[in-house]
Amino acid sequence: MEKNSSRVLIIDDLPVNRMILSSLLASRGVMSDQADGGYAGLDMVRSNDYDLILLDHRMPGLDGVDTLIRMKEIFKEQGRSIPVICHTVEEGRDNINLYKAAGFADVLIKPVTPEQLSELILTYLPQLNDTSGSGEDGGPDAGTGSDPGSDSMVYLDDNAVKDELDKLPLWLKIVPHIDLNAGIRGCGSAEDYVDALYVFRSSINDKADDIAYYEDQNDWNMYRLAIHSLKSMSLLIGAKNLSEMASEMEKCADKKDYNRINEKTPELLAEYRRFNKLLEPLMEDEDIRQIMTDAADQAKETPKEMVAADHSRSVLFIKSSQGIVAKGIEKNLSDGGFNVVSVPDSPDAIINHRFDTDIIIYYPETYDDSHISITMNLLGELCQDDSKLLCLTGDVNDIELAMESKGAGRVTHTYPRPVEPAGFLDDMEYYSELLSDYHRVKTIFVVDDDPDYRSVIERWLAPHYSVSGFTGANEMMSGLSMVKPDLILLDYEMPEMDGYELMGKLRNDPETRMIPIIFLTGKNDRDHVYSILHYKPDGYLLKTLSKDSLLDSIDRFFAESLFRMSLHHVIDDTE
Repeated sequence: MEKNSSRVLIIDDLPVNRMILSSLLASRGVMSDQADGGYAGLDMVRSNDYDLILLDHRMPGLDGVDTLIRMKEIFKEQGRSIPVICHTVEEGRDNINLYKAAGFADVLIKPVTPEQLSELILTYLPQLNDTSGSGEDGGPDAGTGSDPGSDSMVYLDDNAVKDELDKLPLWLKIVPHIDLNAGIRGCGSAEDYVDALYVFRSSINDKADDIAYYEDQNDWNMYRLAIHSLKSMSLLIGAKNLSEMASEMEKCADKKDYNRINEKTPELLAEYRRFNKLLEPLMEDEDIRQIMTDAADQAKETPKEMVAADHSRSVLFIKSSQGIVAKGIEKNLSDGGFNVVSVPDSPDAIINHRFDTDIIIYYPETYDDSHISITMNLLGELCQDDSKLLCLTGDVNDIELAMESKGAGRVTHTYPRPVEPAGFLDDMEYYSELLSDYHRVKTIFVVDDDPDYRSVIERWLAPHYSVSGFTGANEMMSGLSMVKPDLILLDYEMPEMDGYELMGKLRNDPETRMIPIIFLTGKNDRDHVYSILHYKPDGYLLKTLSKDSLLDSIDRFFAESLFRMSLHHVIDDTE
């Protein structure tokens, strides 16, 4: 399964703007990093490779134009060119020509709509598949309608989609009102798609009855929640028309247009119930049963069997010579119980041993400045891709030279000569403990009142994590009394207590305020994002993400948490 490796840097001093742009990019499968100002953005550009940069014009300290000028100098030194988009408010529309004259590739006017961002992605990241179309709920000022699966069409190329479609039975390929391509792209495989279809079909009668009951009782809050749930699941399986009808009714509920709801709900329910007949063979087809059996067998694999090997007490020591200092460091590590894999400072040797250790120590020596830069760039990529910790030791001048390279952004700590053995070994023990904890099976709570969507997410996560699902706040709080999770995936709209209120309760309790929370929701409008930001969530993901996008986002969260924790441990050379 080929993944999109494009990465965008967002530079903006306002957290809400960064959050909105990041979530819109994520919904299209594009990863992003964030910087809260010009100086921070310049540091990230020096340390990382980006395909596109979104740069706010008006920022304190260093404004967008000054940041761009310095950025261009970095590009020149590195021998590359990256398109930089000016991200500015409506008042800046009259200055578009001025911005372009200053060197910006293009101008993006706030607030950004999903359509605008899609057009930008297609223009400046042409290697991506067509991801046009708005997200599930759209972003700020989003247009109406959405294209199911369109924002998750980045991980499967056309050949991969065809291979998965070939696994489906013929009768399913001719079922009307379903876009199988969108469903496969969203779920990632034929097995997961059939599983989602089965969950969807199994709940039609109950959910349709609930919607009809809430409408009859004028319980518009529960009506809206049920419609929102229907929209999410129909979007996931590629039922485009049903998703658009549900989206229209949700907007009517927001506008309190109850006459329109009463007029159009029977039509929506008729379309919904039609899938009872269309998908009836799911319950009987032998090919479908085999697909589901294969998926069930895969799900039986315990998470521990899926976790990468733990090399937390192994160190890859990269050096250019066999000097006495290098030998002393090796002996110190070996005496401390670490398995030391020593390799010469060459790309081939490093790559050949990239999977043997979790800690890398590089001893740069100045015999060729460009060689140190090449090695550091390689190590930076390996540590980011494989979640390894990188430390430098050696002469001060050599370390400073290494820290000027792009890979410097992944360095956990530096140890200039003379290295204090006890403190150095204490740090290695701490990093080893961090890595050992990183490799253990993580526990994730999924909190969502929609049993269908929650079931699908639990099945996606189960081969990799220990997963517990909860219908709402009260049920999850009971679960917290027994298990403290490593991450909570939290929906926004729920009865009893919505996601915002639940996050506030968790953040205000000393026992739970440090538990990471990532919102997994369909809400992406500015008002909801502003309210959520108050309690500083650890992430914000849209339900329109494909399976692979969701898994990648969670993997990246845990990997970046590991790196941040490693940076917090600074050796005290005076001890």
